[in-house]
Amino acid sequence: MKILHTSDWHLGQHFMGKSRQAEHKAFIEWLLALIDAEAIDAVIIAGDIFDTGSPPSYAREMYHQLVLDMTARHCQLIVVAGNHDSVSMLNESKSLLTYLEAHVSSQANIDEIASHVVALRNKQGEQAAWLCAVPYLRPKDVVTSVAGQSEQDKKQSLLQQIQGFYNGVFQAAREKNRHLDRPLPILGTGHLTAVGSQSSESVRDLYVGTLEALPANVFPMFDYLALGHIHRAQAISKEGRYRYSGSPIPLSFDELNREKTVTIIDTVLLAKFTFAEDLFAKPEKPLRFVSIPRFQAMQSLTGSLGELTTQIDQLDVPDNQTLWLEVTVVANDYLSDVHKRLLETIEGKPIELLRVMRKSSQEKKQAAFAERQTLAELTVNDVFEQSLATQADINENDKSILTALFNQCVFELDEANHAQESNQ
Repeated sequence: MKILHTSDWHLGQHFMGKSRQAEHKAFIEWLLALIDAEAIDAVIIAGDIFDTGSPPSYAREMYHQLVLDMTARHCQLIVVAGNHDSVSMLNESKSLLTYLEAHVSSQANIDEIASHVVALRNKQGEQAAWLCAVPYLRPKDVVTSVAGQSEQDKKQSLLQQIQGFYNGVFQAAREKNRHLDRPLPILGTGHLTAVGSQSSESVRDLYVGTLEALPANVFPMFDYLALGHIHRAQAISKEGRYRYSGSPIPLSFDELNREKTVTIIDTVLLAKFTFAEDLFAKPEKPLRFVSIPRFQAMQSLTGSLGELTTQIDQLDVPDNQTLWLEVTVVANDYLSDVHKRLLETIEGKPIELLRVMRKSSQEKKQAAFAERQTLAELTVNDVFEQSLATQADINENDKSILTALFNQCVFELDEANHAQESNQ
């Protein structure tokens, strides 16, 4: 069977005062066409289907229409809650949606852990995989507080409880496999920050209790782990089996240089597949990444006021669209009429100026370690990110490549240290 992994739709989002309704409508229409063309059997949305716990009515209508459209295509829909989603709101229609081949995992159920195991079937009704549908894990759902615990003890206890929950669901799926003539692939989901992932400015800091990020070794050996929360598509394991699909539309201007994709998993090939060793190698089946079109013209420009004027004049705006523009004015002297002059530049053009920022040419270097003064207070990632921020001569593409390489090095070092500790 073919399974499509996506996440972080954020239906109902308002972006700097602009509605994303038209973009989300266009994306869903594109997605349904892809489901038809690729004969997709199941779709996993790994959290943050909505932007807030009380989404506008049009966002709810989109959600419910999606369920109907999927049912008409005999395509299973699995939605796991993210940190933006309301448990109670998702539960309102959860029972009803079950009759429409849609499974909603809104909250961790530690008393009925097997309820998180969902049978995935192809269009012929044949069972082809198990899905461990784990939503965003709120500390109160998995941990019981113990009086007198230190901060480190709380962190360690939470890590153990999360790992225990994942292992429990995974073992429940393995137990179901024992009753079959042949074992089926076991997939998992998660909505969290994992070590090695690279976020964008639209991602709110997500702390599961006192944990900033979870190491990859917390997760069992899923054949594939469909992750959500990070808006940039990326793998967090060397083998590529644990992956963020990323958001389908740019949720911040700093996501514009990253391609938006959905992931298609072929379960027939999953067990036979050897994942690419090279993080940047062209992906092979059974994982295939399909590029999502840009449904709203957006652009971020940086430069002096004169340079920005030239750049704006050279912008190519698609027909019948209005371009959303962010500019960063680089100037050492205070310019009182920047906004006015930029508005004069875009006058008569199909451009809306959504954000203007100011930055001095030396600002990055001056602010690098302004907030935290000693290495003892910084994580390895903090040191790298702040060091990279001081390098004004490195472009954004090179910074992304360097960050990905650094994250991979950190991950491999953590894995090596973990393996060494296990052997002692």
